[in-house]
Amino acid sequence: MFAKIFKSRAYQILCTVLFGLVLIGLPLTSFPPLRRVAGSLVAPFSAIPLACIMLIWLVPYLLKHGKLPAEIVPILYFAVFALLISAASFFLDGFYIRGRDFFDQTLRALITLAIGLSFYITLTAYIRSRTILNQTLLLLYITGAILILWSIFEIFLMQKYGTVGGFPEWVQRLKAALVFQQPGLQYTNRITAFAYEPSWYVLVFDLILFPIWLSAVFQRKSLLKWKLWIFQIEDLLLIVGLGVYVFSYPRIGLIALVVMLAYLGIRWVRRLYQKIFIWLTNRPKRPLKGTFLLKALLVLALIVFFAIIVVGALAVFILYASRQDARFQLIIDQVTTGQLFDISLSETSIILLARRLAFYERTIFWFGGWNIFADYPFGVGLGNAGFYLVDRMNSLGYGSVEIRNILYQSTSLMNTKSLWFRLLSETGIVGFSLYITWFFMLWRSAGLIQKSQDKLMQILGLAGKLLLLASFVDGFSVDSFAIPYQWVGASLISAGRLIAQNEATENTPLRTSID
Repeated sequence: MFAKIFKSRAYQILCTVLFGLVLIGLPLTSFPPLRRVAGSLVAPFSAIPLACIMLIWLVPYLLKHGKLPAEIVPILYFAVFALLISAASFFLDGFYIRGRDFFDQTLRALITLAIGLSFYITLTAYIRSRTILNQTLLLLYITGAILILWSIFEIFLMQKYGTVGGFPEWVQRLKAALVFQQPGLQYTNRITAFAYEPSWYVLVFDLILFPIWLSAVFQRKSLLKWKLWIFQIEDLLLIVGLGVYVFSYPRIGLIALVVMLAYLGIRWVRRLYQKIFIWLTNRPKRPLKGTFLLKALLVLALIVFFAIIVVGALAVFILYASRQDARFQLIIDQVTTGQLFDISLSETSIILLARRLAFYERTIFWFGGWNIFADYPFGVGLGNAGFYLVDRMNSLGYGSVEIRNILYQSTSLMNTKSLWFRLLSETGIVGFSLYITWFFMLWRSAGLIQKSQDKLMQILGLAGKLLLLASFVDGFSVDSFAIPYQWVGASLISAGRLIAQNEATENTPLRTSID
């Protein structure tokens, strides 16, 4: 009976629709009905159709000994260790505050980790063929196009009304139905589209859309056959995407984008170097000798040329953004006065510089997380850093209105505001090492995918490396496991590697359920 249901066309259509909703719903980071149930700001709409897929597809798939990728092993070890260290945290010397206790915080944290792992495992297992992988990327293109169109509309409204609070009532009602609206953001001039805040808005670009589009544009390969002269659809999506992206005025997100461009720049320099070197040493008239000096000068010239382009573009953006966002004017002030480079590497000096750049509170939380790790090298348990941050926070933190509000008025606990410092403080050196091992395996898998001769796999391989670089940078801004973008990107890499391996050994019988 169940076999007939699973093979029926209606069942296949239902799974496809739910899968499409998972991807198209990714920009909705704080879906109000789900937020009310979960009691958390991180309440992605995509978790709803994902839960349905897990129930009607993943469970039967696993019962039939469906294949899962090797990359899942270290992240499962990480989850097990996080559970063990969280149980051991009850024997540590932390104290309860704000009416919270270790059990409540640990349970919340483990649920967010379970949500993230659900995205990773389910999507990795579902994307089991090249056809589904191609459909996945096309659905992400559609998601990006919808997000861009709404962002353009929101930019138009922002130019007309000045702030989010000035938008027409029907727009505010629509947004309120799709995403929880923070009252303070009613006065912002930064676009958020369907995200809870601007910093979350840029994540879907940094961790999913830009890596794919940059990969396609850099390699001049496209998922679609449609072209206009030498231009492909990814060119348009990337250019317009960058155009709306800047209106969120990101900082760490911008650094993530620059890191991706720097990696592509290194590859471009290597490629261009080889072409120019061959031309200089093999031209018919006056060929040059391939000396070490020629090679060094050529590499230096190309690096300087690329650096001028990147720094120039970055400077133009900062100059423009400074007219709309005072935080960027602070960067200009620090550069022009020379104070940006006149610092020591002490904790206090870095925090004082961050205060001058309106980046004050995050560094307080980062150093607090590091100090927790220094005292508890094996971690204090998932979700428990807030119980230890107060005693290990730099005293300069008391000068922050935001931190004083958390300490004396809010019912929330402080957190590290960074995934990397959270891993160190809450899961210690062992948990951090397991997570980094997972990252390394994903990077290696992306490299293996990139060696394929198929254009789809080549796009995915380079995109995988770019999204891992962006994920590393954005890890200094986001600390929640429940935000799905990193997990979706990781699932693309793991599924792509498994597809490539299966195609290479399609006549070899599968031995185990874990590759």
